[in-house]
Amino acid sequence: MPSFPRVSPHLALSVYTSGSQVLVQPKGERGAAVSTLSVDLALGSAQHLTVPSESGPALEVLGVMGLCKLHSGSALLLITAARKVGMLEGADLFLVTQTKVLAAPSAKLNSANRSLLSLLEEAVHPCGAGRGLYFSYFHDLTLTTQRAASLRVADPAAFAAQLPVERADSRFFWNKVAAAPLIKAGAARFVQPCILGFVQQLPGLQLKDQAGHGSPVTASLTLIARRSTARSGVRQWRRGADAEGNVANFAETEQILAIEGPTTSPLAGALCSYLILRGSIPLLWTQLPNIKYKPSTLIAPAELSSPAHDKHFHALVEQYKGVVAINLINHHGTEGKLEVAFRSEAARLTSSASAIARAVRYIAFDFHAECGNKRYHRLSLLWDQISADFTAQGFLRVDPASGAVARQQGGVVRVNCIDCLDRTNVVQGVLARKSLEAMLASLGLLPSTREGHLATLPEAYPEVEREFKILWADHGDALSTQYAENGKHLVNKPLLCPQLAVTVDKVATSKGHKGRKEQ
Repeated sequence: MPSFPRVSPHLALSVYTSGSQVLVQPKGERGAAVSTLSVDLALGSAQHLTVPSESGPALEVLGVMGLCKLHSGSALLLITAARKVGMLEGADLFLVTQTKVLAAPSAKLNSANRSLLSLLEEAVHPCGAGRGLYFSYFHDLTLTTQRAASLRVADPAAFAAQLPVERADSRFFWNKVAAAPLIKAGAARFVQPCILGFVQQLPGLQLKDQAGHGSPVTASLTLIARRSTARSGVRQWRRGADAEGNVANFAETEQILAIEGPTTSPLAGALCSYLILRGSIPLLWTQLPNIKYKPSTLIAPAELSSPAHDKHFHALVEQYKGVVAINLINHHGTEGKLEVAFRSEAARLTSSASAIARAVRYIAFDFHAECGNKRYHRLSLLWDQISADFTAQGFLRVDPASGAVARQQGGVVRVNCIDCLDRTNVVQGVLARKSLEAMLASLGLLPSTREGHLATLPEAYPEVEREFKILWADHGDALSTQYAENGKHLVNKPLLCPQLAVTVDKVATSKGHKGRKEQ
């Protein structure tokens, strides 16, 4: 595939302030014509200029998140520190560890402004509501690998000419609204699109190429969870769907296997990815918090829920093709009423004349009844029901030689329980292991057992299996912390504010990610 010149965002910035006037310039650029973001915080205006380089004291930052209106004036949201959490296709992935909200000196004289500034600071604080914000200068974190590959193949020149912020998926572009005035002003190179969720990588996995007589192969496994910007909010206060079919706690989780070396291996550069979804039950229902352990559940009549339910699945089919919806809630009590309502809506849709009727399948699996007391082996009952669909959906595979898409994932599994946390994460982890085994098998990296069948992940690579379990537990903890404001899972450790940050000077020279993640 031919290569084209790629437009690059600014990797590090210097911020010069004088009263309410702010100039943002690429760090280290000198001369009479420097690309500059000019912001008047008092007026709330932004423009892109070409002016001489500034000098004097400056705040060094890694990127701009956006410009937010206050009651009087505006505030500039800045990323001041980040920690590298991995690398994909040569692009570093960062966790935001420090931010700054920059406002005019007079902004806090207004009590209404003070309230808004307090909310903004909490919204982007890495130890507050901004916990779990990630960005990358060159990797499209808001896009699935399959979507990015499709865009690249469709028009390589146009793809290279666009910045990640210009082709970002608005569903997961967490700072989209704040970034809009800067993009409109022509300052897109200063803006970093952020996702809220989870990014973690297992680097340096040691595998064996069975076609190459067991020769060693090095790989990385990356997990990326993208939480939707629509119907955001925390558990109890945000349940079910809205009138447009957006559901609470909706998230894409993408598992990416990348073969890194050795460079002499015919597999070097191969990339596989698997996508799975979670999201609240797509009906109009609520469960407002009170002093009860389990607040009462209110479900809207079918005539109100049906349009939201159908809009939800129409959007999923349009985006992902086929959908297998797995509902893990109890079949009795309050949860049982929701199961009946969801099952009824799904039956109506799948038996209708709708264009998507055959693209949706609903499966009810009472997780607690079947797998209570840690009888997780009984998940095989669920696997028996979905294995054919799972195999048919497949996964993305990118050819190492040409970079072309060798196969695509043709559908997605959507998993939910009540909160879309504990039970959901267990089932997603099981399916992710099945997918990883399928990826390894397709690449010739799974050996055969003495019985003649392909080995499972625990049989072939027990150390990778151990790290895989921790990775998925960390993923569950992160999403639980963001939605339920706690860590609910079996592996549950406090998420502390990181003490080690990547400084502006280190971004451009950062080495490859090595070793186990920080604990």
